Formats: sequence, C-alpha cells, structure tokens
Amino acid sequence: MSESQNADDLEEQVDELQSKVERLEEQSQGRNQIEISSHDLTVQASSEEAEMEELMQLCSEEMENISKRALVGEYQELEQEGLHSQLFGGGD
Repeated sequence: MSESQNADDLEEQVDELQSKVERLEEQSQGRNQIEISSHDLTVQASSEEAEMEELMQLCSEEMENISKRALVGEYQELEQEGLHSQLFGGGD
C-alpha cells in the first residue's frame, strides 16, 4: 500500500468517526423531557431549548388547568344526574 492510499484510508476513517460523533451528539443534545400524572390525567412535554425548571412550571400550570376542567366536568355531570343536591345539601 502506498502512503497516499494509507492517508486516504485514514482520512476516510476520521470522517466516518466525526460523522458518528455528530449523530450521537444530535441524539443526546439538550432534550429535556417531563411527564406529570395525577389520577387519570397526564401532561407530557419535551424541549431541546427550555430548561427543566421552565418545563416543570409549564406542565404544572397545564396540569392545574386540566384538573380544574375535569372537576368542573364531574360537577356538571353530578348536577345533570340530580345528585348534586343529595351530595352537597340543599335543593328539593
């Protein structure tokens, strides 16, 4: 083998390794993920730019909103079934 062929092979191997390193960095780079669950409700989020604390705050706020809507829905269901007054007093 000539020196130029060895140099070409070596350069090709270096390029291949650099490409692999770049792919690995892209796969693992800065992706924060979070999942919050409460009863049967779940909020999931992921971001490559947001910090974990920011994701946690966003998810907490969203979980709070979803929980409130779920409770309102359950409350309305109780009213429709006529159970509200039996459970919370008043009425009839």
